[in-house]
Amino acid sequence: MRAASFSALVALAIILALQIVLFVELQLPFYAAWLVGTSLTTLAFYWADKRLARIRRFTIRIPERTLNLLALAGGFAGAWLGRGLFRHKTNIRKHWEMFAVLVLATLIHTALIYWVFFRDLWPLW
Repeated sequence: MRAASFSALVALAIILALQIVLFVELQLPFYAAWLVGTSLTTLAFYWADKRLARIRRFTIRIPERTLNLLALAGGFAGAWLGRGLFRHKTNIRKHWEMFAVLVLATLIHTALIYWVFFRDLWPLW
């Protein structure tokens, strides 16, 4: 199994486990539980990739595609936090695609958060 497929499956398993805890046990709304679970998973994957990058003898890394998919799936907050805390993938010249995907994911999910939670409180029109 390729590293990208394996890391994506591991991420999905972690997200689903967190989803069960947050949605079923803590009674969070579904979308809020999804965002929290995906963000925590994304933060953990940024940490793991940074640790693997520092240990030179490991050639296995978490693919950028997986990190991008996690950000698009709702882990944009964890991705921003992981970039800041671990100083990982912060060089915009080298990782401009990741930065663009992260900005796009933030805009998409900000619109969804507004539509799901705040549309009745502050209507735009």
